[in-house]
Parts: sequence; C-alpha cells; structure tokens
Amino acid sequence: MAGKADRLARVARIRGLQKQRALAEEGKAAADLDQLRQMHSRIETLRHSYTPVADDAAAFALKSMAHQYDRLGKALATTLDRAARAEVRLEDARQVTLGAHRRKRAAEELADRAEAAEAREVEARLERAAPPRRITRA
Repeated sequence: MAGKADRLARVARIRGLQKQRALAEEGKAAADLDQLRQMHSRIETLRHSYTPVADDAAAFALKSMAHQYDRLGKALATTLDRAARAEVRLEDARQVTLGAHRRKRAAEELADRAEAAEAREVEARLERAAPPRRITRA
C-alpha cells in the first residue's frame, strides 16, 4: 500500500509541474496579447497623425502622408489579425491551465485518500498484532 501512496504523490507532483508550465504558457500568451494591443494603439495613433488634410501648398507632403496612412492601415490590419490569433491562443492556454489544475487537484485527492487508507491499514495491523489484554477483576 505504501507504494500506491508514493506513486500517487509522485503523480500529484508531476501534475503540479504541468500546472506551473501551463500557467507560464498562459502568462506568455497574455503578455503577447498585451504587447499586440499596445502596438495596435501606437499604430492607430500614428495613423491618426498621418491623416491627410487638403492643403494646396503641400501637394507632395499630401501624397507622402497618404502613402504613410495607407502603410499604417495595412500594419494596423495585420496587427488586428495577430491580436485575434493571440486572443485565441490565450483562451486555449487558459483552458489548458484549467485542465491542469483539475488534474493536479484530482491527483492530490487520490494521494490523500491512499495515504489515509495506508494509515488506517497500519493502525489495523497494529491492533491485530497487539497481544490481547487481560481484564482482571478485583
């Protein structure tokens, strides 16, 4: 019985390590998404600053600004696509973390039950091995 409790404790430790890894991956996915959102915000601000305005004296500048505006629009679209994929990865990572937590908790409960059963069995063996007591009457 000691072997079963030890095996289950080992499984619980492994599940704990798996949970830590899943949490790290979730944190990385969240950081990636946050970075993409910040990039999106910066590109949007830049794009807004390059919005062309009609000015006869600056026709060349207008064309240049329109070109930059278009390039920033493409970068913004790409960033939005990457952010959407990052959100999906983050949700997947959260699901993996939740599953790892459940598996870890189940393994810990099994290990606790096996340990308690082992303790009960040891106690029962000690009671069976103890010599019978004599009750003396006075």
